[in-house]
Amino acid sequence: MYRDLNNQTERELRDYFQERDYMVVAVPKEELIRVYTLRARRTAESARRLHQLRSKPAEALGYSILSALLLTSLVKHATTQKVLFKMQNTCGVVVAEADGKGRVRGFLEGSPQDCWGEGTINVVKELKLGTPYTSIVPVVGRDFQEALSFYFEQSEQTRSYLRLLFSLEEDGSVREAGAYLVQVLSGVSPKSVELLEENVRALSLEGKRPEEVASEILRGMEPRLIGLKEVEYYCPCSEEIARSSLMLLEQEELEDILSEGPAEVVCKFCKRVYRFSREQLML
Repeated sequence: MYRDLNNQTERELRDYFQERDYMVVAVPKEELIRVYTLRARRTAESARRLHQLRSKPAEALGYSILSALLLTSLVKHATTQKVLFKMQNTCGVVVAEADGKGRVRGFLEGSPQDCWGEGTINVVKELKLGTPYTSIVPVVGRDFQEALSFYFEQSEQTRSYLRLLFSLEEDGSVREAGAYLVQVLSGVSPKSVELLEENVRALSLEGKRPEEVASEILRGMEPRLIGLKEVEYYCPCSEEIARSSLMLLEQEELEDILSEGPAEVVCKFCKRVYRFSREQLML
């Protein structure tokens, strides 16, 4: 896919996606710069409502979802290859998983935001090529944005610029959720880097659509649209997956569970409940 990211393209994207969430992938005409811009308000609100979160816990899950979606820059576009973002410390854990098609899910346990600055960030890339690639870095910085920036600096070793925007309404619902990631590859001219940094410093995410953000980041560099994907909260759990998880238990442990009634599996990502009798498990 390739189109000049001009006013006409921006109008067409606005008309097509309207209020749906999506990600734009753009590049300048000449330089090796990749730009990923994202809107995920509805997706983050779906996660918040599903997990019944408010205030800081809602923010922690929202920022994690944005982080996981930006990290899909590490997997092949429009595929089921996955990337998992996990921040864990003594106060809890927050997890978000996204794939190359823009599908994301997450959950939170405890209050990891209460122990900020402790613990680690784990990023796992499942490339369908065998053993997943795992990278672990300490939580560094004052917030998710700085912590994710440190991850890219340490693990990807690519000059990166990123920003996360997440805010809540007074009633606790999500007002805005958006982000961008800019990756500067080797060989980019100092003049282009200077222009890019100038554009980023002047940029505000509030109230802007992904194509508008991409155009502003690449102003003066003839931006081109090379990728699009709709973003949604999606959990692929199923009865078969839930049954398989039970069958991993030791026979004695499973018998103890069934002695008190049907075995129950609750998906952490979507809260769906699966119940199995002894007959259903063929025991």
